[in-house]
Amino acid sequence: MRLAALTGFYVGIVVTAQVAANKIVVMPVLHKPVPAATYLVGISFATVQLAHYSAPSRRDGWRNAQLMILMGFVASALLAGYLQLSVHMKPAFPGQPFDAALGQTWRIVAGSLAAFIVSESIDNVTGAVLRGRVADWLRVPATSLVSAPIDSAIFISIAFGLGRLDLVEGQFYGKILATVLIGLPLVYGFRRLLPERS
Repeated sequence: MRLAALTGFYVGIVVTAQVAANKIVVMPVLHKPVPAATYLVGISFATVQLAHYSAPSRRDGWRNAQLMILMGFVASALLAGYLQLSVHMKPAFPGQPFDAALGQTWRIVAGSLAAFIVSESIDNVTGAVLRGRVADWLRVPATSLVSAPIDSAIFISIAFGLGRLDLVEGQFYGKILATVLIGLPLVYGFRRLLPERS
């Protein structure tokens, strides 16, 4: 039950991020340009940390979290693939805004999927090592400090090219802020609602 609830929540986050990655927005306060998916990625990192407590052992928790990550990857790839298929379908009437709004470029799709599987897996390994050894208030941001720059560098370099690495800094700040301000309260809330298995 706990893993199923977390997986559903997680898949919802990552497929929403897949769509939001198409728009570059300005971060409040820091005024840095970032893909709109930045904040959701920070929340997804925190959600991976919750999955570690869906099993009694560190190894089983890691395996559950990795299964959740793979489900997120499959759902994200399915969404991206079906959106591309839909873009190439013959429209019933002209002037529909679908293609312009959701017709992602292959570079954004590839960057998003590559960054996702690498950074989320690193987040998972780091969190599994720290499970039970470090309090959540430190463990959740610490894992994001490791995985967020990797995620940002991979996504930006593939999606927008090496000439746009200036976007990495804003993404890093946005992911860490989202992890601390939204993800960490979610971790404590979910752990209270869904007690860990022992």
